[in-house]
Amino acid sequence: MKFSIQKQIRFHHCDPAGIVFYPQFFYLLHEVQEDFLAHIGYPEHQLIATGVGVPIVNLKTEFTGMCRNGDEVLITLDLPKLGHSSIGMHYEIHSYPRIIYAGQSPKSLKLMADAVVVHSTVPQGKPLRIPDGLRHALSPYLQTSLEEAP
Repeated sequence: MKFSIQKQIRFHHCDPAGIVFYPQFFYLLHEVQEDFLAHIGYPEHQLIATGVGVPIVNLKTEFTGMCRNGDEVLITLDLPKLGHSSIGMHYEIHSYPRIIYAGQSPKSLKLMADAVVVHSTVPQGKPLRIPDGLRHALSPYLQTSLEEAP
């Protein structure tokens, strides 16, 4: 199963040409991570208040197109891997432009990203085993079920 959320590209995401400035995509990805954790019952701010977090340790991004001010985007998140303390996250951003420019598709993939976050102490960063409750809440979003994983 994939977690999906719609967002609108706003003026503050864009450069003077009205195109999303690439670092703003990383803000959007982190917002989706926070939205996802809240959706499964583990809001990030509550985790941090208990001395636990899920900081990113690896991020690979492929930009496949541009998003513009006013575009509606659908951002999806699913989990390719769930380790002892690490969580693999796969994101996709699809755009639904308000204005169709010449040669532009009405819906298209604009970004794919793969990240690894680590369930760890905050601020020390010591990896911690993912607790059973959190593991259970994450498992429906695995690309393969726990039974199929080696």
